[in-house]
Amino acid sequence: MPDTMSFGALDYSGKLFNKGNTRCPLSSMIGGNAKVSDTVEFPTGQEYEGGGTGSQPAITENGSLTAPEATSVTRTQKTNVTQIFHETVGVSYAKESNMGTLSGLNVANQQANPINELDFQVAAKMQKINRDIEYTLINGVYQKATSDDQANKTRGLIEAITTNVLDLKKKKSLTVFEVTRLMGMIYDSHAPVSNLVLMVDIDSLYQLNADAATNGLTIVPESREVCGISLSTLVTPLGDVNICLGECLPAGTALLLNLGVIAPVFQPVPDKGNFFLEKLYKAGGSKRYQLFGQIGLDHGPEWYHGKIVNITTGFTAPNYAEKIVISNSSTSPVFTFEQTTTKG
Repeated sequence: MPDTMSFGALDYSGKLFNKGNTRCPLSSMIGGNAKVSDTVEFPTGQEYEGGGTGSQPAITENGSLTAPEATSVTRTQKTNVTQIFHETVGVSYAKESNMGTLSGLNVANQQANPINELDFQVAAKMQKINRDIEYTLINGVYQKATSDDQANKTRGLIEAITTNVLDLKKKKSLTVFEVTRLMGMIYDSHAPVSNLVLMVDIDSLYQLNADAATNGLTIVPESREVCGISLSTLVTPLGDVNICLGECLPAGTALLLNLGVIAPVFQPVPDKGNFFLEKLYKAGGSKRYQLFGQIGLDHGPEWYHGKIVNITTGFTAPNYAEKIVISNSSTSPVFTFEQTTTKG
């Protein structure tokens, strides 16, 4: 990547606005659960089958005199890997010393913004890394490197969730019924259905709210906050579900997540930490720095979560029918009738 130079990144005046997308709701909500690993591969948990469907034993008194044959319950180890996130920042000495030169009109009493080009470039690159992490935690495709020329790639939530999958085949929009169906699948997988968070894109959010409004169902707006992310609450027969407007979701995909078992996993570099800024060698008249970090996703038991795929995309605002009961009219005090109006 070329270093930032005077004519490659012109100076401007006035308040600085970021036109790019820096929203990372999933990373924000699970950040408090962060774990640390000293190896690339880390456990996401052990799984076993106990309890079963239940049955009635038929043990006679004579049979009880002899102990039954011993059996073993086996466990399986589930793992994921961390992966590298790496960016370089370079600023020429000339650019650093030229921050007072504005491109275009120089408005009185204003100065170049930002004041420090290096700080600005570092912050912008960190925003890019944050978005790359958010995308990877959701869409990451697993790969465990077998050589130094291969990249480790962490498994994201969409790939991880394989048990509780509801496919609407692009024929249905997202409704309260479909969300409840998915909760039922999680329940049938013997996982808890309390404190679930539904991550949706904006079309699916519109669809869900329209369905609730049309059918007199309840969505309580901004009823809860998790690490600065406002969540609405959907009331279903299987319990309340928190709704989050997600980022980096493929169109037509919604995730129903148990955030209590999801965590980012950091792999720090000794004596440096994780996601650190390090000065590189000088190359001529410029400063160069690198941003480096390693992170993976502990998604917990995949059957604690669910996903809905192939939801119809797009949204058409519904017409709401409203019944108004009019009684004791001026022409007939005992006359009562219903009038239906439509709201578009």
